[in-house]
Amino acid sequence: MTIAEISKIENDRSKPEQFGVIHLFSESNFYRAHDWSAWLMTTFPFGESVNKALRVSAKRLKDGYIEAWVGFPVSSLGKYVPSDGSVEFNPVSDTQVDVTIALPAEFADADFESLRGAVDEWKEALPLNEGKKQKREDREVAEIAPRITRMSDVLGRILSFPLESKSPMEAWEFLRQLRQQVAAMF
Repeated sequence: MTIAEISKIENDRSKPEQFGVIHLFSESNFYRAHDWSAWLMTTFPFGESVNKALRVSAKRLKDGYIEAWVGFPVSSLGKYVPSDGSVEFNPVSDTQVDVTIALPAEFADADFESLRGAVDEWKEALPLNEGKKQKREDREVAEIAPRITRMSDVLGRILSFPLESKSPMEAWEFLRQLRQQVAAMF
């Protein structure tokens, strides 16, 4: 599903019963909640969930629109969305599940415009992922990293990397940098 399609679904909240609907989109082995749905998951605790622990990502698109999302593994659905009957599940398609929560009293009687404003304020306050900044940092890391000149250097770096104490993302980043350095050898 494209961002435009997801955005259309997220913004189609013309009826009050849609205000408390979290749209979860299946992307590979993860569920993602975008914009309004991400706001619901991170702002309103429901059931025994630990939704406050979700990490929110946000980026500004070319048109100035801020896209925000949260994600978690499909296998962790019960950790983030309780199945104790406090929420209503509605499978929409193979790639979408809707979860309906009850909004707190102060938002229960709110209209679309005031809730949309609250979502937009939340998004504006988020730290943005800056892709260009990350690329610049990657170049700086490559410049200060020890230059690989022999295959024995590659093996030494691999053997000295403390894989057991690293996260999957740290291991991936190590492999990505190593790959760049090996490619520079040839």
